Amino acid sequence: MHDDHPPAVELRDVTKIYGRDICALDRADFRVSPGERCCLLGPNGAGKTTIMRLLEGALSPTHGQVKLFGASAGGTSLEAKRRTGVVPQSPGLYPDLTVGEYFHLVHALYGRGDVAAVAHVYGLADYLDRPLSALSGGYQRRLLIAAAVLCEPELLLLDEPTVGLDPLAATEIRRLLVHAMAGKAVLMSTHNLAEAEELCETVIILRQGRVLIHERIDDLRRQAVPRVHLSARQGCRALRAALQEHGVHSSVDETGVWLTSPEPEEQIPPILRTLLDDGLDVYEVRVVPTTLEDLFVAVVTR
Repeated sequence: MHDDHPPAVELRDVTKIYGRDICALDRADFRVSPGERCCLLGPNGAGKTTIMRLLEGALSPTHGQVKLFGASAGGTSLEAKRRTGVVPQSPGLYPDLTVGEYFHLVHALYGRGDVAAVAHVYGLADYLDRPLSALSGGYQRRLLIAAAVLCEPELLLLDEPTVGLDPLAATEIRRLLVHAMAGKAVLMSTHNLAEAEELCETVIILRQGRVLIHERIDDLRRQAVPRVHLSARQGCRALRAALQEHGVHSSVDETGVWLTSPEPEEQIPPILRTLLDDGLDVYEVRVVPTTLEDLFVAVVTR
């Protein structure tokens, strides 16, 4: 993930210790290149929130360097911060301000941006006179995204951008994020793996403060062995017994029988012919693509 330009985000051998002995990050090291859309994944306590707070300048590392566009994220230089838009996990808005006043506050802080154009694109033009306290959770998140892109940033930091939203509001926010993320470097922290897969191209997986991998999602998927789902009229037990008789290992759940096959197009047809010859009425054979959730579980449990 290296580039001729400074990385948009860089953590270099970063350790963060809270108090005397709570290690939130353990020599974390990664870079996000300009234009790269990267999701930050990990179980609770893996260090995702700490990384976001370090990049926002709200925390300082115990050891190592945290940089935005080559400048210290916690430093006094405002140039890197002005190239960065932030969508925090909780709105933390000023309830007495109107939407328009909030936009103009952000505009004054960054010194650029077309408020009217951004309000129109993000469906907020009719809400400019409405107090922030009167906005729904979905519209508060919409405002945060619009405010983050107002300054035309080169980097977006997205901390759980759809957390707490109902499914319809979350779907709409993801649609807006696709627009907001276009052409920008992105580091998005999320627990929603389907969302990460939809919006991002690379993944950083953390466990106990350590970076386990930083790879393209497509490359990870190519390394995984495809799974095949089979169902037969005689039921799972009979189907699995027949497979076992022919030396094919399988597993069973409530939906049917599963087996792995590195080359399903070559390997599954002979197995299917054998099962049919044995009198099994196989009515479904389906190759199931490996999801980011499958990859995540495999990485953090190995």
